[in-house]
Amino acid sequence: MGLLVAVIVLACSFFFGETEPGKATNSYLGDSEVYVHIIDVGQGSSALIQEGSKGILIDTGEADYSDYLVSYINSCGVDELEYVIASHPHSDHIGGIVDVFRAFKVGTVVMPELSQENIPTTRVYENMMEYILDNDLDVMFPEVGDTVGLGDTAISFLGPAKQSEDLNNMSLICRVSIYGSKIMLLGDAEKEELSSVFETVSGVYKSDILVMGHHGSSTSVHKKFLNAVDADVAVISCGKDNSYGHPHKEALNYVSQNGMLLYRTDKNGDIVFRCTAEGYEKVD
Repeated sequence: MGLLVAVIVLACSFFFGETEPGKATNSYLGDSEVYVHIIDVGQGSSALIQEGSKGILIDTGEADYSDYLVSYINSCGVDELEYVIASHPHSDHIGGIVDVFRAFKVGTVVMPELSQENIPTTRVYENMMEYILDNDLDVMFPEVGDTVGLGDTAISFLGPAKQSEDLNNMSLICRVSIYGSKIMLLGDAEKEELSSVFETVSGVYKSDILVMGHHGSSTSVHKKFLNAVDADVAVISCGKDNSYGHPHKEALNYVSQNGMLLYRTDKNGDIVFRCTAEGYEKVD
């Protein structure tokens, strides 16, 4: 199991169209149901796995979306986050994390263990670490193969398999298992990390839903890795008319050529899946 210490050195409305920071007003509740929410936080990433009043949050998007994100989680009836996973320390993934810490009871913060040379000097990262230290939050640095769970949900970590100077390639790669359904979330992992994981980490990659890497960037289309995932559904989290041109045509072509259903937060808003013992379905 990865190191668990106090740090020294980190279901809701379905809207169409781009989400603006604001308030969410709907909720998802149900017995023996787990909801997976890919939350529209513009040009960023955030996913909530909800089981009753508890959840696991993976990333938070930029700070500009904090009010919306907190409102969204509240409207789901979630008041406790067993784990808050910071996939990697870029602001479009952890910008709102301190506001999440302040708003909810948090069990453990999960983040990649960075080398001394990789530790960012950005204010958003420093704010996160200061809050964790000041409030004595538990932190886990998972190793490849480690697992965390909540009720009927288990998350295994497939990467990163090695240190990289590129923080995108330090992204925690999460494979979520809910009953028989599997969801793969790649963070901002690019070809370098995906290649390293695919070549060195043995295990099962097959998943039903793939949240594509780096907001649908061409730099994250590693065909051998994605072929092993062999998902039926692709999700891309990106902002409308973003300056990066995400999603790139290489990612869209891969999805199309492999017959995958595609949902995008810039077009579909918040994207929600219901998982039960019978399987998964998208909530409209």
